[in-house]
Amino acid sequence: MDNLYRRNQILELLQHETVTTQEGLRRRLARRGIRVTQATVSRDIEELGLIKTRSGYRRPDAPEPLSAPQPTLPVILKEFVREVLQASNMVVVKTHPGNAHSVGVALDAEQWSEVVGTVAGDDTIFIATPGAREAARIRKKILSLLAA
Repeated sequence: MDNLYRRNQILELLQHETVTTQEGLRRRLARRGIRVTQATVSRDIEELGLIKTRSGYRRPDAPEPLSAPQPTLPVILKEFVREVLQASNMVVVKTHPGNAHSVGVALDAEQWSEVVGTVAGDDTIFIATPGAREAARIRKKILSLLAA
C-alpha cells in the first residue's frame, strides 16, 4: 500500500467523519480496504501533523467543527418514521414525504457495524447489510428506539 494514497485517504476521512481514536481510524481505513496496524496509523498521524481535539483528530489548519445541538435518533425516528420492514439483507424504512434524507443522515451517524450503506429517497430509506441476520438486528434496533 502506497503511503501517499493511505495518508490521502486519512485526510479525506477526517474531512467527512469525526474520528476520535487511532483504532477508530484504523477501522475506517479497513472499511476502505486499507489494512494497517495501530503503529502505522500512529506514524501517519505524526507525519500528517494531525492534532487531537475533544472532537477528534483534525489538521492543525482546519477549524474546530461547531456542533449545533441535534435531536437524538429516537426523537428523529419517532417524528418521521412510519414503517420499518425487512427485505432479505435490506431494511426498508418508510417516512413521511420529504423526511427520508433527515432520517438517513441520523441513521448514518450511528455507524452501526451491521450497516454496509444507506440510500435515501423522498420517503424511503434502504439500509444494506451483509445478510438477513444483520438486517433483522438493525430492524430490531430501530423498532426498539421507536418504542423507547
